Amino acid sequence: MRAFDRRALLPLAGSAVLAAFSFAALPFSRGLLRAPQTPYDASDAAYIAVPQWIVVQRAAPLIPAGASVVVRSEPPDPMTDSYFHRLAVALLPNRRIVPAARWGRPTEPALIHEADYEIVIGPPPPEPPGRLLLETREGTVWSHRR
Repeated sequence: MRAFDRRALLPLAGSAVLAAFSFAALPFSRGLLRAPQTPYDASDAAYIAVPQWIVVQRAAPLIPAGASVVVRSEPPDPMTDSYFHRLAVALLPNRRIVPAARWGRPTEPALIHEADYEIVIGPPPPEPPGRLLLETREGTVWSHRR
């Protein structure tokens, strides 16, 4: 076996420093051993996408295929509701998604109330829109009265 070459120390030390910087950049606040709850956990949109993802994911088994669903925020915000509509289209296949808002403009309240189910992201609405099916820290799911 050959003797160790001292010329290799500088590149090894540089590699160790680069590895330390890379390790230090890991998102320790989320933990290394815990899987993320949603695909958006580490994104810039986590503040808006994670609560909605969690509520819609838990609501999906409660909402039958073919049912109409509206996803909205509480208090209502047309910009946020527009985003929620687009994400609900992706997360609730085989359901008809009624927009609470489109491109930042609110939908007529009558259209929202025609939906079979309502998913509210945020605190429960002041007046219950129907029968409560699910309540989480992130939001609620309601079945509209018929």
